[in-house]
Amino acid sequence: MRWKIVMGNMGSILKLFSLAFLLPIFPALYYQEAPLLFGFLPYNALVFLFLAVFTLTLGYPAEKFARSESFYHNEAIVLVSFTWLVLVLVSSLPFLLTSTLTSPVDAFFEGMAGLTTTGATVLTFPLEAHPKSVLLWRAVMQWLGGMGVIVLSVAILSKLSSGGMSLLEAESPGPAITRLKPKIKETAKSLWYLYGLFTLLLFLLLLGARVSIYDAVYHSLTTMPTGGFSPHSNSVAYFSSTVQWIFIFFMIIAGMNSSLQFQIFGGKVKKLVTNTEFKAYITIIVVGVALVILYGARLDISFRDAIFQTVSILTTTGYTTQNFDKWPEFLRLLLLLFMFIGGCAGSTSGGIKVLRILLMFKLIKRKIIEFTNPKRVLVVWVEDSVVDESTLETIAIFFGAYLLIFAIGALSMVALGLDIVTGIAVSASSLSNIGPGLGLISDSSFRSVPVAGRLLMAIFMWIGRLEIFTAIVIFNPSLYKKRRLRNILSFDLSR
Repeated sequence: MRWKIVMGNMGSILKLFSLAFLLPIFPALYYQEAPLLFGFLPYNALVFLFLAVFTLTLGYPAEKFARSESFYHNEAIVLVSFTWLVLVLVSSLPFLLTSTLTSPVDAFFEGMAGLTTTGATVLTFPLEAHPKSVLLWRAVMQWLGGMGVIVLSVAILSKLSSGGMSLLEAESPGPAITRLKPKIKETAKSLWYLYGLFTLLLFLLLLGARVSIYDAVYHSLTTMPTGGFSPHSNSVAYFSSTVQWIFIFFMIIAGMNSSLQFQIFGGKVKKLVTNTEFKAYITIIVVGVALVILYGARLDISFRDAIFQTVSILTTTGYTTQNFDKWPEFLRLLLLLFMFIGGCAGSTSGGIKVLRILLMFKLIKRKIIEFTNPKRVLVVWVEDSVVDESTLETIAIFFGAYLLIFAIGALSMVALGLDIVTGIAVSASSLSNIGPGLGLISDSSFRSVPVAGRLLMAIFMWIGRLEIFTAIVIFNPSLYKKRRLRNILSFDLSR
């Protein structure tokens, strides 16, 4: 393990991240947030300016260690895992320095919920009582965390382009990364250009629907990363039906595979009807909406509310228009299952991902056929490609690890005093990076979760965002040996 390279590149990422603290300064100045220093200068504006300088100061000396060398993939894992933790720690400081939160654990939880796009919160309600600059910081965190801070760094920082594929695979959600361009740096740029374009388009549509500039900026930054933070206590129920339809459309887009988005922008619209994962994704949405309308007929659930909550939960965005904890038991269980499924691979959604679900069903089907025809040799196909056995093995192990970690979380929450429904929902919500759940967390507030539980669930959010293996493998001592580890996460060092 070459720690100088790891620390040096972490410094470069910190320098880049420092710019994010500048955006909340504008609402602090515009709304003249109290307390005012010298009669005109908001204290919160100085806090964010200080944090920008502080983070830059942390990153600058560390960057001196960096060298433009290819990463060994164990170094990529360590860089991604520890960088996320360091960024969460830095991101938690605004909550403490503005006294929005007084507990370091709560600040760490809020920072983790933002950067991992989980959308859970420990802020007191009503949310409108908190400074707009601090609330906007939550949105900025989600936007950066959605596509990935490391992906952004690979796109911008030339020294990270060497070994960039390993970095992207360690951070990005889904079984595999698809190269959109021959060079990985160009792929990272394409991902961010597309992400930024959708964000800008959503912002303009919200302005056209007469949403305030602050709300339009805020929800543009939290919808595309499927984050779900809102500055309003009643989430997006605050807005008109027209605005909610806009959110529905963009949540569906955000739950799509980014490579499919790129292909459609390139004119390959037919991919929408030929892509197996996308067809399964839309089918799940249609079936989910139909079941919500059927079983929710007595509650007079509108079609808009049915599709909104189905899409919001499936894509792990976490916006709410209704208190679905009061829905029939069947629908509550259905939404819980959607939390596990998540959106498409390569999207900003959390959860297991539709592609993994599809491949798992194909694996089960193959095993059933092999039981009845032992001599028959079968392969698993996706589109026109054969899925290699190592990928299938990794997916099977992922399923087992995901369910095991979820069970540990649920048992831990119940042991800490939560009821069974809330305990299960807290664990599923955190691991799938969704935010709202059932029982005591139906409004995304984790204030009813004990302090020890909040800290544990913050770690679960980190594990879920880094897709299990990248997070838990750092506890393996062999990762830190100098030799190359060639089989962890199936990284290919030749790329």
